[in-house]
Amino acid sequence: MIRQPTREGTLERDGVSLHWLEWEPEGRAVPPALFLLHGLSSNARYWERLARRFPHRRVVALDQRAHGSSDAPDAGYAMEDLAADAAAAVAELDLGRPVVAGHSWGGTVALDLAATHPAIVAGLAVVDGPTASMAERLSWDDVQRVMQPPLPSYASLEEAYAESRRLLASAWDADLEAFVRAGLVERDGGWVLPLTAPIRLEILQNLYQFQPEAAWPAVPPPILLGLAGGDVGLRQWKEAGADRVREARPDAEIRWYDSRHDIPLIRADEVAADIERLALRAGLAEALREASALTGDWSRPATEGWTAKELLAHVSSSVAATPRVLLAPPPAAGDAAAPPFDSDRWNASMIRRRAEQTPEALVAELEAGVQELETLLRDIDLEQRVHAGPDASHSAQEALHVAVTHALDHLDEVRSALSR
Repeated sequence: MIRQPTREGTLERDGVSLHWLEWEPEGRAVPPALFLLHGLSSNARYWERLARRFPHRRVVALDQRAHGSSDAPDAGYAMEDLAADAAAAVAELDLGRPVVAGHSWGGTVALDLAATHPAIVAGLAVVDGPTASMAERLSWDDVQRVMQPPLPSYASLEEAYAESRRLLASAWDADLEAFVRAGLVERDGGWVLPLTAPIRLEILQNLYQFQPEAAWPAVPPPILLGLAGGDVGLRQWKEAGADRVREARPDAEIRWYDSRHDIPLIRADEVAADIERLALRAGLAEALREASALTGDWSRPATEGWTAKELLAHVSSSVAATPRVLLAPPPAAGDAAAPPFDSDRWNASMIRRRAEQTPEALVAELEAGVQELETLLRDIDLEQRVHAGPDASHSAQEALHVAVTHALDHLDEVRSALSR
């Protein structure tokens, strides 16, 4: 069953009303949130299949201007306008520093947002969006001929559903009817896109002029680039673009999916798993960023009878131990049951061992642990069981959710102690 949006609303930027959908988490949200941007001629409900796969995160999708239920002004479709719309939504909805994911044209907007507003982006996922300048491959005349077909018009919603069923083939199911309906308006006895041909052409022209090569170096890590391997005619161009991204950002994770262009609809499980790994890496990077910025009197009391430095030692030792916990093998058949994990005893022992270390050394230990986890997250099965530590019998994903939330919570307490 599709997880339906739990909230929706509008925000205004420069007189333009922008509609958004939110899928709230079950229980406490695991940071960071996810902020999603759809492609051209699409709408926010495009992400519903993906959203239900993140029950523990805040997930927000924006109807970009001239799409879905957002306004369609005559102007304002330059990349800086679209990125400003997205930045306004992140601020208005109090998303903190989310992972931003965009599909197709939305991937270009997400890339520009991350490059021009790096302080508000914790991670970036571009899903089958342009990787290199379109002008290198096509003339503007070619773009208009290939990418500006007559806009669709349907006599009924049933006709619109039938056309989407034809285009998506085996990926189609009735759950997508709400997405198709959200992208159409009733006009002159039929159903059409809110996007007009002149506006679509303006968007294409701005997309044509955009230079991804200039944006990639400015994007804060982590980065995921997901590409459709099933679009045979475009494969060579995409491979060349992926090589360009790899040159500019060797740290980017590049994934190929056995899919046509609509990867989030066709390969939702795979995309969700990759974005979850990206979000976990972003949460760990956020913890390291916050720890690196801490300064003050480290002898000040923080919580649970610990000083600020001791609490930092607790965070660094916990993160450093997490890779070993995740990789611990299951007990061999016939082995005696291990005694219950005594977290109080373990924590006290770890803090005693670090009593003489400086805060800088503890941050370095945290950084090493984060780097080890980032490497592990590239391939680990998030559903595998944990066999050691306080999260024994939980999945690796659940254990990592706890690790990220635990670290960020305690670092907030350390910051509060140092600022008193």
